[in-house]
Amino acid sequence: MISMRFKIIALFAIALNSVCFDCNVAQATDQDTAYVQILSDVPLAPGLSLDEESEVVFDVPEGKIVEVSAFGAADLAETQTFYKESLEALGWQSVPRKEWSYKRDEEFLEISFDDGENDLQVKFRLMPSSACSK
Repeated sequence: MISMRFKIIALFAIALNSVCFDCNVAQATDQDTAYVQILSDVPLAPGLSLDEESEVVFDVPEGKIVEVSAFGAADLAETQTFYKESLEALGWQSVPRKEWSYKRDEEFLEISFDDGENDLQVKFRLMPSSACSK
């Protein structure tokens, strides 16, 4: 009986630990990588912080169009390498002839980079693949 009670408590603790109280960013268990949940769990590169005030969501018949930016004192080349490797590992496929554009299932993701004087800004745009220009 004690071992069953222990299992229930352990499962409850795991479930409680995985609850995210911030709807925009959740901490992953692997190497403390943050994910932008509103973007279908797109990872946030090290050194970047989500600009929650930049978040825009449009409802369209095919789904949602989401735009959000992140910024920080991150290196452009390292950040681009991070996104090439991590997005591929998460099932995003690079779209031919569209640099920094990815498709996964019925979603299309565009990323743009603006390497400013003091920080790097990364803009994300997620939309249903049927709503994007071919």
